[in-house]
Amino acid sequence: IFRAEGGSPRAFGVNQDLVMGSLLSSSKSSDYANLVIDFDNVKPSSKEVEIYNQVQKILDQCPKVLSLINEYKDCTQLCSKAMSSPSEESEEKAFSALLKSVKSVKVFYDFSNDLKKCVPVLLNELSKPAEETKQTLQDQQALVKQFANILDFVLTFDQIRMMRPHLSNDFSYYRRYLPKFSRRPDIDVKADEASAMALFTARHCPMMVSLSSATAECLEQNRHVTNAMSAMANACLAMLKNKRFSSVDTNKYVARAMVGAVVLFDHVYPSGVFYKSPVDIKGIIKFLKKAEFDAVSLLATIRYSSKNFKHETTPSSITDLFD
Repeated sequence: IFRAEGGSPRAFGVNQDLVMGSLLSSSKSSDYANLVIDFDNVKPSSKEVEIYNQVQKILDQCPKVLSLINEYKDCTQLCSKAMSSPSEESEEKAFSALLKSVKSVKVFYDFSNDLKKCVPVLLNELSKPAEETKQTLQDQQALVKQFANILDFVLTFDQIRMMRPHLSNDFSYYRRYLPKFSRRPDIDVKADEASAMALFTARHCPMMVSLSSATAECLEQNRHVTNAMSAMANACLAMLKNKRFSSVDTNKYVARAMVGAVVLFDHVYPSGVFYKSPVDIKGIIKFLKKAEFDAVSLLATIRYSSKNFKHETTPSSITDLFD
């Protein structure tokens, strides 16, 4: 997705007229007041089970990935010492520490690629014409939950990543020292793969970028993909406002899925989520501001992880809600 500076938005490979027309029609029937998705207890039907299990194999890796990003240790001090007072010992210590860190980064990177492979299968199943979207959410609740699980993970990972700014610096040090230590047998990430991983580590929300990339490719083949995202956001808002869930944890989970859908939609929809989109973005922001649970981080995610919040087309009536 690209916005020419000072100009109108455009999406590479996406027929904007088809996508916009599909969503305009969906916005006319976006009443989810009576929809209830049983996120706590839903089980896959025989129709859903194959895709459900395929996605679950990827989701099973999430605890390990989140544990590694939570436990990630900063190598800046060792690297700075090796740079300011270079010696065989200081450089060896720095590179040995970097090796451990880079192994974790490789897990993150590999997971993002696995995610990109499974998302199109899931989204294609959930992405139907506007008039069928609400019924699809109702009938395929187990797959809706898997989509929510993906969004929840992506938001969680990227929020932790933002608190680890040294991760990209560490990886830059690794690439700098790699030629000198390239003969070591314990090197898992060679120069060619390190180049590809460098872009991933440089992003402040790498998992959302990976997810939006896969979604954009899916959108090229299925113009109804954005229906699924807008429906997810609006349906979650309706369920939260109508207090469908008694558990605080479930409410937080649904709110995270809602915000994940908002940010993803903004990354792939030609004109973004803030300008004349079918997503009730004002309603979502207003709900989060008055939520009975702490939603400060979710509001920050909408503001800082979205693509178009600062774009000139975003109405002041939306940006003013954050003041």
